[in-house]
Amino acid sequence: MRWLLAEDWDSHIYAEPFFRRLAELGEEVHAFKERDFYQAPPVGGVLAACERRWIRAQHRLRLGPRILRLNLALLRRVEDLKPEILFLFRGDQVWPSTLAAIKQRGVYLVGWQNDNPFSSAHPWYVWRHFLRSIPIYDRLYAYRQCNIEDFVRAGCARANQLRDAYLRELNYPISAPQHQPTVATLASAYLRELNYPTHTPTAPEYASGVSFCGHWEADGRDDYIAAILDAQDIDFRLWGTLWERSPHFPRIKRRLGRIEPAYKEKYNAVLNGAKIALVFLSGLNKDTYTRRCFEIPAAGTFMLAQYTRDLASLFTE
Repeated sequence: MRWLLAEDWDSHIYAEPFFRRLAELGEEVHAFKERDFYQAPPVGGVLAACERRWIRAQHRLRLGPRILRLNLALLRRVEDLKPEILFLFRGDQVWPSTLAAIKQRGVYLVGWQNDNPFSSAHPWYVWRHFLRSIPIYDRLYAYRQCNIEDFVRAGCARANQLRDAYLRELNYPISAPQHQPTVATLASAYLRELNYPTHTPTAPEYASGVSFCGHWEADGRDDYIAAILDAQDIDFRLWGTLWERSPHFPRIKRRLGRIEPAYKEKYNAVLNGAKIALVFLSGLNKDTYTRRCFEIPAAGTFMLAQYTRDLASLFTE
């Protein structure tokens, strides 16, 4: 079967692993990278700086000549490749008219939405193309259960949940005596995979008693972090982005220093280095689980998470 996967391709955890897994299964899979249409000159004078800002504005607002080129190029790619399935991740850069034209060519349209496009916290323009496209999709997969009914009400009768997952090549116990079979989760099923842990000990800079690796969000998670910092006897480490926006950031910075993100191998080392890894669920997106709920157990680390019925259905209490 011939697949075309469309995403911005800025992250290694969304379309990229889908691409690899489909290829491993013997499928013919092709990539359409939306980021190629928003490339800006890396250096230059005033004109180059103005062009970079103009390109970023087009990407943020989902309008302008760049998104026009993207949609025309996607339509041409479909006409040339003739895929049986077009799998869109997010779909916020693709016009409803483009999807309708592609569907008329007999292509089966599938979308996976890892965000919550119905949240009132998003500016109105962010999801306008996707929301208008919902009735055109043949099937939509939601990251979270609450969006399944949202998709159905918006006009897509075939809506299901496709859970996130950990990546076996990036999330694994670092210090282990031998190869250990584990269970990996993809969508609503479990795939029995073989992990290949290394024997390298965790570097001291990643070791902690308790850690949280994730972004700041105005959902109260920083209040818990502040309470942990008040307990002077807890060896706590914090990794992630946007923490400078927290009202508690001055205290956090004084106690912990610079807060940096951790990705790929570094992220796995952070999980392995913690005795307890925390999980906070996004209040903005109404999450009842998150990717970390799979990544932390895959690393062999004790996970402490908020309780939800969804998580309770995934793990034995």
